[in-house]
Order: sequence, then C-alpha cells, then structure tokens
Amino acid sequence: MIPTGQRYIHHAERGSRVLLFVREFKNDRISGGAAAYTFLGTAAYVKHEGSRPMNITWHLDRPIPAKYLKKTNKLVVG
Repeated sequence: MIPTGQRYIHHAERGSRVLLFVREFKNDRISGGAAAYTFLGTAAYVKHEGSRPMNITWHLDRPIPAKYLKKTNKLVVG
C-alpha cells in the first residue's frame, strides 16, 4: 500500500485528524469551473477496500447537517 493510504489508515494513532470535504459535482454546471466543496467535519477511519484506487469508509464525528441529508441519502446503497 502506498504511503498516503497508510497515513489515512493510521491517522489517529499518529496524532493527525481527517477533515472531510465533499462536493456534489466535479464541475459547476453554471460557471463551468470547479464546484465548491462543503466541509462535513472531522472523521475517523473505519475500513478500506482495494488499492489504486483505495475506497475508504469514514465515520463522521458529528452527523451530516440536515440541509445536506436529502442529497446524501440518494448516494447511500445497502
């Protein structure tokens, strides 16, 4: 596994925090530029699958704000 993946997996024991930022679209449909990110808060590593790309499951320290839940519930599977 590459060093970046190890950094994410072992962030808590190494004394670092993960700050989770997300965006709905890569590009803003109106301006054509990059879409803005939304800060969801700090998160803790839960598990990962694969490598290159590596998919990480995070546990948010606080619930997602209600105004973002409608969009995120569409993304949750299973």
